[in-house]
Amino acid sequence: MNIKQRRTIRKYTQQPVSDELLNQLIEDASRTQTMGNLQLYSVVVTRAEEKKEMLAPAHFFQPMVTQAPVVLTICADFRRTSDWCLNRKANPGYDNVLSFLNAATDALLFTQTFCCLAEEKGLGICFLGTTVYQPQAIISALELPELVFPIATLTVGWPAESPSQTDRLPLQAIVHQETYNAFTPERINNCYTGRESLPENKHFVEINNKETLAQVFTDIRYTRKDNESMSATLLTTLAQQKFLKAENLPGIIPAVTERRPDVLECDVVRFQNKKEKWVAFVGLLDGFPYEIFTGLQDDEEGIVLPKNVNSGKIIKCVNSDGTKRYDFQFENKRGYKTTVEGLSEKFNPEYWNYAKLISGVLRYGMPIENVIKLISSMEMGSDSINTWAVGVERALKKYVPGNEG
Repeated sequence: MNIKQRRTIRKYTQQPVSDELLNQLIEDASRTQTMGNLQLYSVVVTRAEEKKEMLAPAHFFQPMVTQAPVVLTICADFRRTSDWCLNRKANPGYDNVLSFLNAATDALLFTQTFCCLAEEKGLGICFLGTTVYQPQAIISALELPELVFPIATLTVGWPAESPSQTDRLPLQAIVHQETYNAFTPERINNCYTGRESLPENKHFVEINNKETLAQVFTDIRYTRKDNESMSATLLTTLAQQKFLKAENLPGIIPAVTERRPDVLECDVVRFQNKKEKWVAFVGLLDGFPYEIFTGLQDDEEGIVLPKNVNSGKIIKCVNSDGTKRYDFQFENKRGYKTTVEGLSEKFNPEYWNYAKLISGVLRYGMPIENVIKLISSMEMGSDSINTWAVGVERALKKYVPGNEG
């Protein structure tokens, strides 16, 4: 494909993308420019439907994430290089912002090179800018270690559509000769009037009840509130992945507990899922939600609790075969401890997978408001799980600052 004919593809045929073709494209793309010839990136290939479902919430359930044959997550990666150094009697010093920027640059160079090569082969690509909006969910789903950070996501497949091309600004909007040239009102008009005059953009302004196209971006699509909230999340996650030291930004980045304590205090929150009685166990660390378990309260395989039990402890246990389980323990009216073993084993596996995702972003320090926004964006296939998600959202709202009590 000539690059002037390129367009974003969001719908794909069922034809698979072979391992042979994908590996060849990745190998060829690795010839792109790289800092110090270190290739500071890794590519996580997702084909399994279950994994795509786990990634979908992080991308606001855009349908191509689950419908594309292949999803690629391109990560800034200093883990591999640091491990190489440690295994070769060298002392790496790459747990800092500069190293993150170098690795992110490498990752994006690789991403663009891959896109060009894949489109030359006739494949369709969609670049998902949502990758850095909610990185904790991706880190959790893909089990990314420290010094690895998701930068870009591509959905890849054989095109099932040929959409119209989107417009581009004129050359004078992006090129500056010798020094940066200020954008005077006249120059702004020359650069943007063509875009603002397009029928689709006029319609965009109209349906959003705005006066100008710029207002659609500032007031609806990319608001200050969302940008600042997601910036705080980004800083938190950079600290969690060891690219940023939390102590350098006091009051902005909460401490991240990397190893789950063996015992957590727990709130018990009951809610209705249609006509069924459900219960949520919210594990707390320093008074803030750290994990959540949810399930039926009263069926044969569910959880039976006295009505007066509103708190207790979640205890991590190791079985004789080395597997882990989580138990809930509470005190009855007479002061005796009662233990409900194997919380995770008592729940519907589909609900359990989503609960694990939510627990993952809680553990990595995503602000509660953002977690609730993530849950509210979930649009699953069944009414039952959608109702469950509403219940989980309601259970977490009490922990939003200002909603205490």
